[in-house]
Amino acid sequence: MNTVTLALAALALLGQPALAADPLSGLWRTQPGRDGGFGHVEIGPCGGGLCGTVVQTFDAQGQPVQAGDLGAPILADVVATGGGRYGKGRIINPETGRSYTARLTLRGDLLDVGGCVMMICRDAGTWQRVR
Repeated sequence: MNTVTLALAALALLGQPALAADPLSGLWRTQPGRDGGFGHVEIGPCGGGLCGTVVQTFDAQGQPVQAGDLGAPILADVVATGGGRYGKGRIINPETGRSYTARLTLRGDLLDVGGCVMMICRDAGTWQRVR
């Protein structure tokens, strides 16, 4: 490849907009459950929105365990709705398999999580960003 071709290729790349990751993307620690156990949920792009999957589970002492919801989808097709809010997708309760309209609010490294069925909304706690 000659110098001119290389320079043109570099200029073409510089002219392309950077594809920034969505601020919600990353690894999140869930709110502890009734037994004190918690999980790590990996959130990333899927289709036209964001999805989340339980990638690791822990007992109340923070030790890794093989819980039944390991690998379970927990968020599906969530999209930004403005002002740090996300919705329009589904949040899935891995214990019951029921899904609800997702209602998420990003506050820095904290994520307020909830879901709604018809006009009834429930809070599912606050998740903490791991990375």
